[in-house]
This record gives sequence, C-alpha cells and structure tokens, in this order.
Amino acid sequence: MKKSTLICGIVSCFLLLIGVHMKLMHWAGASVVITLSIALFALGYAVLLLLDKNKLAQNSYQKFVNVMTLVTMIVVAGSFLFKAMHWPGAGVLIYFAHAVLIIMIPVLFIQGSKESDTVKKLNINNSAIILTLATAVSIFLWWRTASMHP
Repeated sequence: MKKSTLICGIVSCFLLLIGVHMKLMHWAGASVVITLSIALFALGYAVLLLLDKNKLAQNSYQKFVNVMTLVTMIVVAGSFLFKAMHWPGAGVLIYFAHAVLIIMIPVLFIQGSKESDTVKKLNINNSAIILTLATAVSIFLWWRTASMHP
C-alpha cells in the first residue's frame, strides 16, 4: 500500500507541474491535466495516505489528526483547482481552506507535544511551522489580491 501511495503522490505532483506549465503557456488541454492531477491527488493520494497512516495510528487522537489531514488536503486542493480554473465558488472554498488550515496548525502542534519519539516530534513540529508559514503567506496573498479588486 505504501508503494502505491508514493506512486500516486508522485504522479499527481508531476501531472500538476505539467498542467500548470501548460496553463501558463496557454496550451490546449491544460485544464484537463490540472483537473486530473488534483482529482488523483485528492481522491487517490490523500485517501491512500489516510489508510496507510491509520494502520500505524496508536490512539484515537492520531486517527483524528489523520482525518483532519485528509480533509485539509482535499479542501486546499479543491480550492486551488477552483481558483485555477476560474470556477464559481473559488472564493468561498479559499475561505474554507484557510479556516481548515488555521484549525490544522494547533492540531499538529498538539500532536507534536504528545509524541514521545524526539525525531517524530521534531518532524511534526517542523511540519506545523512550515504549514503556519505557508498559511500566512497564502492568506496575505489572497487578502492582498482580494483588496485590490473590490
């Protein structure tokens, strides 16, 4: 299962890079490639990752964190897709994605504080810090763009 999860994640990321490049170059088929890559990521990789992580979960809090991670991955990927494709509802999804990300940050810090293994604790805390930085940048860029076009 771990190998299929890895392959699914790599393929979806590779397809997304190709699709974004195609979209920037205004090539035909870019929308299809981006949509397929996000669908593969959200419905393939995220779900397989949840199944893999839940096998290793030792308590209900770790399972909760895994489900929150799945929800975050799907919502953020969906908001990106809607915004990139200029579909209606993108603004609402971005609000929702930021809310989910803001909820996810303390969840990760709490999980890190409960971890006994120092390497895992450091990895979880680093992930939470990077997620905090990425969320802050995303909110700033979105707010800046939204305030420029009233």
